Amino acid sequence: MRTALIFASVLALSSPAFAGFGSSSVAIKAAVQSGSVDAIVAELERAEELPSNGAIDVVLPLVDHDSWRVRDAAGWWLTRRGVRTQVIASMTARLQGADPVAARNAGDVLAAMRDFSSLPALSAYLAKPLDEDSGVAVAKALGAIGHPTSVTALSAALGSSLAGVRAQAAASLRVLRAPRGAKVAASTAALLPLVGDADANVRRQAILTIGFIGQSGGDASAAVTALSSAATGDPAAVVRKAAAWALGELKDGSARAALMQAQANDSDSLVRSIATAALANLR
Repeated sequence: MRTALIFASVLALSSPAFAGFGSSSVAIKAAVQSGSVDAIVAELERAEELPSNGAIDVVLPLVDHDSWRVRDAAGWWLTRRGVRTQVIASMTARLQGADPVAARNAGDVLAAMRDFSSLPALSAYLAKPLDEDSGVAVAKALGAIGHPTSVTALSAALGSSLAGVRAQAAASLRVLRAPRGAKVAASTAALLPLVGDADANVRRQAILTIGFIGQSGGDASAAVTALSSAATGDPAAVVRKAAAWALGELKDGSARAALMQAQANDSDSLVRSIATAALANLR
């Protein structure tokens, strides 16, 4: 009898958890009180199918948590509740205020909620962000929602005076859905000037997006010259890696000389390896 009970206990402990089930309002509150980001996020994920709305008052304040992971999880959780419309209205109203932290948090929450109705407020804020962090969060939200109409706001943000905003705008452009009948949402024209940007991350993100556009069937032939220069002469290895990869995705034979130079002479072994792989992709 004792052996049977032990065996049953082992089976219970080893049974797989079902994602979205098993939480409660009390468990969420305990996780919040613990102060652990991992515990809060995990509990909200377990509470996906929680039938009671009793935890809403506990979760609502998490939209202003110090961790973006918690803000993201709170937005995702709240969008599955009856307060969805009110939360979206509250977050979009923040984008019209004068508090950059509130705007940043709103961007993170709206990114998780992925609601098309928030696009006008997000786009308007991105045109004149209060600071870099909030601008980055809003540009990221536009990418997360993914609607092709965001290409206008994100393309304009490529000219921002804030490096983080330029980098995130470039990254978000590559995750937008293409309009019906098109292969890609954006063109390379607005991205090409950023290949020579003063900030290495901006250069890298722009190059990765150019490579993605070319990979997806967009016209990126004008980018070969700029990317060839980046692959062989950029001071940052992460940028040279991105440029070598992107040239391989463009598949333009005129990039062969630059890739061969990178393959033979680059001081970074990964750049040399990526250049070798890219050469195999050329027509």
